[in-house]
Amino acid sequence: MSGMSSAMWSILSESGAQAVAWALVHFLWQGTLVGLGLAAALALGRGWSPRLRYALSAGALLLMLALPVATTVARLELPAPATPFSSGRAAISTDSATAPAAVPETGVPVALAPAAGGARLEAWLPAVLSLWVVGVVLLSVYHLGGWLQARRLTRRDARPAAAEWTARLGALRDRLGIGRPVALLESARVAVPAVIGWLKPVILVPASAFAGLAPHQLEAILAHELAHVRRHDYLINLLQTAVETLLFYHPAVWWASRQVRIERESCCDDLALAVCGDRVGYARALATLEGLRAPAPRLAMAATGGIGGSGSLLARIRRIVGAPAPAADRSSAWLAGTVAVLTLLACLTIQQRPTAAAQPAPPAPPAARLAPPAPPAPTAPSAPLPPLPPTAPVAPAPPASKLSGVANTQGTWTAERRQNGVQLNMEMHSDGPNGHHNMQESDLYPEKELIGLTAGPTVRFEIRRAAGTFHFEGRFEGAKGSGMFNFKGNPAYVSEMTSLGYDAKNENLLQLALFDVSPAFVRELGNLGYSKVPLERLIEFRIHGVKPELIRSLKELGLGSPDPEDLIKLQIHGATPDFIRAMAAAGYHGLSADDLVRFRIHGVSPEYVRELAGAGYPNVNPEDLVRFRIHGVDASFIREQEKNGHKGLSAEELVRLRIHALK
Repeated sequence: MSGMSSAMWSILSESGAQAVAWALVHFLWQGTLVGLGLAAALALGRGWSPRLRYALSAGALLLMLALPVATTVARLELPAPATPFSSGRAAISTDSATAPAAVPETGVPVALAPAAGGARLEAWLPAVLSLWVVGVVLLSVYHLGGWLQARRLTRRDARPAAAEWTARLGALRDRLGIGRPVALLESARVAVPAVIGWLKPVILVPASAFAGLAPHQLEAILAHELAHVRRHDYLINLLQTAVETLLFYHPAVWWASRQVRIERESCCDDLALAVCGDRVGYARALATLEGLRAPAPRLAMAATGGIGGSGSLLARIRRIVGAPAPAADRSSAWLAGTVAVLTLLACLTIQQRPTAAAQPAPPAPPAARLAPPAPPAPTAPSAPLPPLPPTAPVAPAPPASKLSGVANTQGTWTAERRQNGVQLNMEMHSDGPNGHHNMQESDLYPEKELIGLTAGPTVRFEIRRAAGTFHFEGRFEGAKGSGMFNFKGNPAYVSEMTSLGYDAKNENLLQLALFDVSPAFVRELGNLGYSKVPLERLIEFRIHGVKPELIRSLKELGLGSPDPEDLIKLQIHGATPDFIRAMAAAGYHGLSADDLVRFRIHGVSPEYVRELAGAGYPNVNPEDLVRFRIHGVDASFIREQEKNGHKGLSAEELVRLRIHALK
């Protein structure tokens, strides 16, 4: 490392290298401070729009890039210190005017000058700069490989999508106001839809998505990808990756960058919803795509937010349908904030700790100028750590009279009569202990659930739930209506849910009423072995139609007691008891929940299994069945290969032949 350090110093001027190295060191506390500020802003602004949260996160990342640059420039303007920044040379001081004591007179903050112990740290600065350069080079090579891999996806195993979908994409592009052309390709190499390119963007869609998603769901996913194109996210992601590469050594940079990506996906979700309008359908489409996850090039923009990880996708789905965030998410955010505070305090304490060695020494007699330096004076006792700032105030428990629901919950409604019910859209505004919340809910209600609904210029009706009652008033003329509503919670429900171990107060109560999570439903799940299901999972059960009778059927079919998340996946992807029975009749007994979900995602059906058996491939193992569907190996392809003299091929050989046939 010493040889590399010397080479680095021969490339850069000594003062410039010193300035860059000190900037990298100072960014440790600067980046912590910016990350802490962003964490506080995002924690206080949970109810803010994704666009605002995205702007805050991107601004913090940009500030993190600007700080080392500003520090480098500031240090280059400092007067030269008495001790040259070199390795092993003796220092000869000739004038006290050049002593370090003059540093504060430049007007540059004292924090930019070496603090106590800085002389010891200076000896390590060449190694610091060398390690940083090595890290930047390695990451640059890695990202360049990812970029080349992403570009290659547009040329290998990809073909233009059907004319029908190209036309739909054009219509969506017009609705989103995108003037430039966007290509749509069907790919055998990607697992989820993704956008590649900025000037000439290309949307890649896996073949399995055309088979595994309903047309309206795939249209919503395409709207999400076009939202990335409209927002120039591919270019911004490249710039964001450059910041990560340059400041790779600081965890706050990666955390802030992750927040940018999370909020970016939420912004695109909102644009897609503005086009498709169906929140629940869009959420189900995203959940379906989650099953298609596979490692993808980092520089591609994917609909499921693959960069953010599975947890961020679940958070997006909860936001789209208005479900509450898990309590663990909130506590972990405060824990991260506490760690950041402690880190910052430690950095500031070390930086500002007074020591005798930090005081400028009087000029030495001329005869002693070349003598070895005297041992450093013992340090003074360090100042005690400042007291920790108070943690976030805990909201006092509301009085019993206010446990009936969310304070000041009200909103507006619109409705339209349809053949099989009334499509009711509610937009809610609530002020609770955790701040202001805006939520939207749209669902098709049987008319009998809208108690008291008539027609005319003045109407009043109710939706009654165990958790509380929604009171509506307004007008309903012809097939359409609109007006105001308010929600009043049921105190008895709160007490009953508390006895079952659930906190049903405040904003939770509104969600529980919207999706009709009743105590009877909770007890029935408990009798089936699901007595500790988290509150947010209960709401997701109701959203996706996970009912006690479904659990009983799955038990009877030999699936035992799948965990709550698997139950939701089975229901979302249509792995119903009827599908399980049909697969068993086709020879596939005892399939796991994961196998069933993968079969549904990739279109492995009983009919497909029987066709393979008729072509001479019975009892193909589940993994190979999925690979067959992904790459398009079907009965007609097998028979075609047999005509060409390829008989008795293994599953692996069939897949390889199919891949090469697509090239």
